[in-house]
Amino acid sequence: MDGHDNPITLEAIEQAHEFGLYMVTFPTHTSHVLQPLDVFCFKPFKITFTKERDVTMSKSNYMEPNKITLARWVD
Repeated sequence: MDGHDNPITLEAIEQAHEFGLYMVTFPTHTSHVLQPLDVFCFKPFKITFTKERDVTMSKSNYMEPNKITLARWVD
């Protein structure tokens, strides 16, 4: 719910729970510090992905990889 301005009501929480959803909110102006996926998941992935991309591009005379190549790196 990052950046969502409306207050979350108990009704909204209960309705989300009925659908098997759990809302996570961060205190105002703290999301830049509290973004666990950015810090522990996406950042290491991005670093590894960038290194793989650079190695592959240097071996292929810096041709941009296509979507199939990118998907193989993630596999």
